[in-house]
Amino acid sequence: MNQRRTRIVATLGPASRDPEMVSALIAAGVDVFRINCSHSTPESIREAIARVRRAALHADRAIAILLDLQGPKIRTGHLPSPLPLATGDVLTLVMDEDFEADGLRLGTTYIGMAGDVHLGDEVLFADGALSGSVSAIRREITPAEVDITMEDGGDLGSHKGINLPGVAVSAPSLTEKDLADLAVGVAAGVDYVALSFVREAADALGLRAELRRLGASDVPIIAKIEKPQAVTNLPEILAVVDGIMVARGDLGVEVNLEKVPVLQKELIAAANKAGVLVITATQMLDSMERNPRPTRAETTDVANAILDGTDAIMLSGETATGKYAVRSVETMDRIAREVENSRWMRPPIDEVSVLSGPSQTVVRAACWAVQEVPRTMVVFTWSGATAILASKSRPPGPIYALTSNQATYDRLALAWGVTPVLAPSVHNTDDLILLGEERLLARGYVTRGQEVVVLAGNTPMKGATNTMKVFAVGTN
Repeated sequence: MNQRRTRIVATLGPASRDPEMVSALIAAGVDVFRINCSHSTPESIREAIARVRRAALHADRAIAILLDLQGPKIRTGHLPSPLPLATGDVLTLVMDEDFEADGLRLGTTYIGMAGDVHLGDEVLFADGALSGSVSAIRREITPAEVDITMEDGGDLGSHKGINLPGVAVSAPSLTEKDLADLAVGVAAGVDYVALSFVREAADALGLRAELRRLGASDVPIIAKIEKPQAVTNLPEILAVVDGIMVARGDLGVEVNLEKVPVLQKELIAAANKAGVLVITATQMLDSMERNPRPTRAETTDVANAILDGTDAIMLSGETATGKYAVRSVETMDRIAREVENSRWMRPPIDEVSVLSGPSQTVVRAACWAVQEVPRTMVVFTWSGATAILASKSRPPGPIYALTSNQATYDRLALAWGVTPVLAPSVHNTDDLILLGEERLLARGYVTRGQEVVVLAGNTPMKGATNTMKVFAVGTN
């Protein structure tokens, strides 16, 4: 059975909100659906989750749902029409979201900007399409104002993003909108929550505290790495999250663009060493929003992210608003399958540091067993942690993760090379293995006499994996 191991994340939007389209995207190969809260209401979040759950049930597939919180995104205020700006023009940002634009004066969603910036600081608009520098700050008036002398002009649209490279933005990591969206998403049963504009571990810990307050402390957190501070504080962040997203859009604006390719490799490598999930995102097949085929550069970009070791590759506008949503997924699927057959895919196990140490002896032995002789790995797991750890060795064969935990079943859809299988809870290890054989045989995942490597524990709880066994299916 030729299964793709790299996971595909698709963003829901106007082009993919119909139930028929959600089903078509699953059939094309989507493993995870992303809900972009920047363009969502509480009602649309609830509807999207219900729609995906129905489609996943119909397809008999594990499908994860990622709630991507907007975070403290700084934007321009409302403009009745695009504002033409030339080099040398002085644009005044008024610290009032509801300010009615007047000539070269307009509002901003972040009223704390005047307190954060300094003279000479760089200011970028619309993902860096326009730029300027701070030439005056008037904090003594109400509302405060910031003048920006334009260096690269153009037409500035309404509600466009503002980036402040190198500025320590004091905005809280969770906004009121984030808290409201989080409560709705948790109540509706999201599988992952992505936190935007993470700067330090404390940001993720704040989200964890809020999840705990909502009675959902086990919901995994994905930290979006898109600020220079997050790159600097990466080791501390990795210690408190369940995964990261290499969010190359804002990252490529906040740091020099030429640094992004190497940063991507370093971020992915660090996540894999820490044993956490990693998603690579932004403009992977951007031209397929408009065209039926990707560019050669986009094809290479997707392939290189997989070779770098990413668990998942993400589509944004391609599936949210694009003309070729299904074809974008099919294209990603073909690229991933081709790359996964490459000899460059598997790192030596002794380089996978997360598998080192006495606490991982059993998992490490299983990884060696499936590498030295191509075998299928079967993992009995409650939390999914063992399956994710094993996947970091990038074994040549599939990993089947049997679990009685519905949440784990859905969440493992994001893990590289892991196929989740629902199975009842059995406390005796021998009975557990027999039950697993039956489930895998029934689904055609294994055949009688096939040699497999099994990882199991004596109790259905996180961290209980303590048994490895190699045997032929049907001989117990």
